[in-house]
Amino acid sequence: MSADARFQRNALLLWGAQFISASGDALFMPCLAWLAGRTSDGEAGVGFAVFFAFLPYLLFGPLAGAWVDRGHRRRIMVVSDLLRSGLLVGLPLLAGWWGGVDFALITAVGFLLATFSTPFTPARDALLPLLVGSRSLPRWNAVMQTSGQFAMIAGLALGGLLLSGAGAGADETERVVWVLQIDGGTFVLSAILLMFIVLPPAAETPRKHRPLLREAAAGLAYAGRNRMVLGLLVLTALDNLAIMGPAIVGAALLVRDDFGLGPQHYAWFEGAMAVGMVLGSIWLATAGRRWSMRRVVLWGMVLDGLTYLPFVWLPDYTLSLPVIVLHGVFIPWIVVGRTSLIQTHVPAEHHGKIFALVNITVVGMTAVSAAASGVIAAATSARALFGIAGVFGALCGVAGFALWRFQEPARR
Repeated sequence: MSADARFQRNALLLWGAQFISASGDALFMPCLAWLAGRTSDGEAGVGFAVFFAFLPYLLFGPLAGAWVDRGHRRRIMVVSDLLRSGLLVGLPLLAGWWGGVDFALITAVGFLLATFSTPFTPARDALLPLLVGSRSLPRWNAVMQTSGQFAMIAGLALGGLLLSGAGAGADETERVVWVLQIDGGTFVLSAILLMFIVLPPAAETPRKHRPLLREAAAGLAYAGRNRMVLGLLVLTALDNLAIMGPAIVGAALLVRDDFGLGPQHYAWFEGAMAVGMVLGSIWLATAGRRWSMRRVVLWGMVLDGLTYLPFVWLPDYTLSLPVIVLHGVFIPWIVVGRTSLIQTHVPAEHHGKIFALVNITVVGMTAVSAAASGVIAAATSARALFGIAGVFGALCGVAGFALWRFQEPARR
């Protein structure tokens, strides 16, 4: 097989695995948030359930990144998929042993699923440069982002259909658990595709076997002395602290309480945001090579925040959909720009550790943001939550333009 044919085959397999796995991921969070709302006292319960579903990224992120940089990145992704599948497919058995689906079980499942997920994204992002070689990383990161967002649309649309027959009480709980089992099946399919990728020798060669804690400490030390990485991590943490809680907790409460609609409408609301993310990814894939990735990230933060503000006054669900599509357009600007900067500026032996730190700032801060969002929404309203988050999110981008400086290489 020629090098170009092998590249196309590997890219197609990785794209397919990403699509299938992300479709399942899209099913999980609406199910978790809805079950948490049913089994807890209200807004704060949803926030804390989401917090525990993201907490492992804070606790285990550096160790996961160190594990990734020791090699066997594809194998790590396969193991992650299979563990997640086993947990979700076996959920009815676990619920029977536990004594039923309650808030404690839902919280525990979210925590375990996130623990098994922690190394997957750093491994994927560290593997991609080895697969695409000298090809344009911004373009391929945008392609992968597009894959993820098409998958989110498909997963949330399917979730909306599957959940649309849900009523109140036990029948609704059973249906949501069934949807989670379908989610578990997607991870098996993803693992199968990953097993067929034929990697270059360097991709599966283990690195020096330093103790895991020392490897993790080396990643933290590198991030602390690299001005670009440190600035990127700080800005990402602050932006996600502002933005991500409302995206999950605030959206669920807005659809349920302000618009008076059901779980399928929440899934479709999130799917509309994914449509915008696809459009933003395509925009970057076609035009991004001509842009400064630093400016792409910072403008993404500004516009990501500003497009939250209309939710303060939008009167109904139908009008909210085009606005959340517009909001979604600017999310890939942050994600693709950030990933491309790291892949370009950071040595390959640190990719896993730095991407794990990015996961901490994204997913870890999402945990904190979700918990805070539940408390703020309980004290004020979901609409006020979107207003506060939008202002602070936009200010993160403004602060980045004023404070964050480093030299990017000239574009060819």
